[in-house]
Amino acid sequence: METKRTLGKSISRRDMLKAIGVGMAGTALAACAPAQATTAPVKNTEVSAQPPAPQQVEITMLSHIYEPWNNALSASAMQYMGGNNNVKIVYSYIPHADLNTKIVTALASGNAPTIMGVYGPWMPQLVNGGNLSAADGDIISDLDANFPAVMKEAATYSGKVYGYVQHIGIPIPIINQELYDAAGMKPPTTYDELAAVNSKLDQKDGNDWKQFGTTLTTTKAGSWNVIHFSAILFAQGGSFLSDDLSKATFNSEEGASAAKIYQTLAHPEAPSDAFVLGKTAMVCDGPWAKSGYAATAPNLKYKAILPLKGAKAQVTGSYVWFWTVSSKATLDQQAAAWQYLKWLSGPEQYASIYRNVGLLPITKTLPAELAKDEWAQTFSQALNFSKIYYAKHAAWEKIDVAIGEEMERYAAKEITDKEFLGNAETKVNAILKG
Repeated sequence: METKRTLGKSISRRDMLKAIGVGMAGTALAACAPAQATTAPVKNTEVSAQPPAPQQVEITMLSHIYEPWNNALSASAMQYMGGNNNVKIVYSYIPHADLNTKIVTALASGNAPTIMGVYGPWMPQLVNGGNLSAADGDIISDLDANFPAVMKEAATYSGKVYGYVQHIGIPIPIINQELYDAAGMKPPTTYDELAAVNSKLDQKDGNDWKQFGTTLTTTKAGSWNVIHFSAILFAQGGSFLSDDLSKATFNSEEGASAAKIYQTLAHPEAPSDAFVLGKTAMVCDGPWAKSGYAATAPNLKYKAILPLKGAKAQVTGSYVWFWTVSSKATLDQQAAAWQYLKWLSGPEQYASIYRNVGLLPITKTLPAELAKDEWAQTFSQALNFSKIYYAKHAAWEKIDVAIGEEMERYAAKEITDKEFLGNAETKVNAILKG
């Protein structure tokens, strides 16, 4: 059953994490806290300019359900069609857990949406199957001129670009300003500085924790533990897989160093809401966190800072969702779809989405209205230090689970760092060998 949608729902941090979250079981995976599986019907929003223009091109568009964002995209489609009467956009969205299956089934039946919202680890399968339209020179020039390098790099496979970034999950350090000020500490810029800061901010009363200097995600749910670990691993000069994607490479000196740092920051004993309760001085989270803080802890004094420097690099691990164009669409539909995505990805459109949803504008230069928005500016600068955390391998989701499971045991101190790295390496290499 198709239903009309209305605009204007407010955002919460929990909804944000659910909407763009990763469910590690099953075929659909995204990189935030897991969305609940559901069998809710497909919901469509169709808006068309009236009267229809001659030779009107219809493009269909599919994404996962997240109502504040869906509403914003519906409004954007209406705005675009208001100035482009020759284009009709039919926008549909379905439960996140069903999205990958829906896309694969639609492609197999020859009835794929013109524009598909795709999670990064799904891209190799779609590209290798010849299911995606490659961007032309006009789109590539736009990416080179107006977007950070990570956007084009993330969308490039075998030398061709296959999408615009729909949104990027870029977790960076966020500090509790009051706790830092009370301890007389400045925000760290390196992991070594963070260790020194935490020696004062970590506080215990006997065996009980009163306050944590830093808390990172410790469970594999949502893949967040692997994402947080990736930032440390990359900063130490390590990687998950070899360049030819044939073997695991994290069981190394760099991996061991990263594992030790991660374990000192993880704190599985900390409550999940420790930051908003003022019990943690630092977390790593994305730009959408701001709305959650406003809703649950309006008096919280917090500040985002740039990714920390490790022994080899200043970097943060990020995940990416793409807008891709089906190669099964007609040439007219493909051309119209790319031009719409070029418009949709511009700074003015993303500024509106940022205001309503909290997804970061991805362009090199933010709109003038965000010039004094320190939060947005910091996350925008962090894009220059962003690297996709996942390898471009079709089996990445299984690899992610294998690493995440062993990390969960390691954070709980059930196994040593050598056991964590060795167990995960064995699992990953078995997956790579098929």
